[in-house]
Amino acid sequence: MRPILYTSIACLALVTASLAAQNPTISQVFAFTCNTDYTSCPYGMDPTLAPIQLSDGNLYGVTWWAGQGNANAGGTVWKISPAGQAAVVHTFEPNKTGQFPKGENPVIGFAQGADHNLYGITESGGKTNQGVMYKQAAGGAKGGFKVVHNFCSGQCTDIQGPIILGNDGNFYGIEFGGGVIFRMTPQGAWSVFYTLNSETNGWASTLLQGSDGNFYGTGEIGTPCDRQGTVFRLTPSGQFSILTSFQAFELVGGNLVRATDGNLYGAAEYGGTTNIFRMTTAGKVTLLYQLQSGEGSTVVSLMQASDGNLWGLTSDGGPQPARAGAVFAVTTGGAHVADAAFTCATTGCTPTGMIQGADGSFYGIAISGGSAPGKNPMGTLFKVDAGLGN
Repeated sequence: MRPILYTSIACLALVTASLAAQNPTISQVFAFTCNTDYTSCPYGMDPTLAPIQLSDGNLYGVTWWAGQGNANAGGTVWKISPAGQAAVVHTFEPNKTGQFPKGENPVIGFAQGADHNLYGITESGGKTNQGVMYKQAAGGAKGGFKVVHNFCSGQCTDIQGPIILGNDGNFYGIEFGGGVIFRMTPQGAWSVFYTLNSETNGWASTLLQGSDGNFYGTGEIGTPCDRQGTVFRLTPSGQFSILTSFQAFELVGGNLVRATDGNLYGAAEYGGTTNIFRMTTAGKVTLLYQLQSGEGSTVVSLMQASDGNLWGLTSDGGPQPARAGAVFAVTTGGAHVADAAFTCATTGCTPTGMIQGADGSFYGIAISGGSAPGKNPMGTLFKVDAGLGN
């Protein structure tokens, strides 16, 4: 395990990289709404995490509760075009006894399987009310939804963050609390891939698979009163190692990014400030950029976009007192590129994740707010235009 190695941010000022063509603008694509007495929420309420875009051009995602024709439904799978045309693909409906045999409360974003179907997980419902893993065919054709696994006691029944598709065609994820990394086949066979110990190798919070075939993730190690952020590596054969312990940092936030230069990028928090860092696969860390007060501190999403820059979201950025969220961009050398703030009444509040669409714009989810005259806004699908279109 290597301690964090610091490189002065000021020394990186000479580093240049590609810059965005324009300052980004944020707009609402679609608002999830309920009527004034909350008896009708046709597309569901409380959207969660980033959408996924499929080859048909539509964006797909889930809501946690309600649904088409039933305010007591357990959530929806939806599709929305970049122009804002929306449709419900599947509603998690209760049966006559109020149970949800096909799952209830989908809580994580989709992973697309090698078979091109969408795979997701619900928080509850199923045969034992411990949740299900399901697959959904794109387009919403009748019969396109299927439960592939019913979780039961002793399995990872509370999933943290999105699942990912591994190079072997299986899905990998982390249970809530970070103690178990699990594997699931597309046919629904569940198994423990690796078990962590909080005091020796920590908790896991995010996961990705690198081009070298190894899994990388962020987490924490130590006791509840003395925790340190970590970045770890886990080989496909189950060999675990901590690459870096952030001894001066309380938490590694957001997600890791494997960039085109072969390095890993992420966010680390300390003393109320957040730094974007670069780390080699050998564990050498360089602090690149400290987020400014208007950009927030809680990084919930980070990616490398088509311009080569790192684009991220904070859930608490923007001007006070609203602090509805912000989008920011920096080069891989640490130079500030752009930033923009969310506004509750027009774009939605508290963004949770975003992707870059085929048109070069970014699309994501804000879990509250939005513009919906005469209705109750319950979150939005938003668009960030940074001039990166083809």
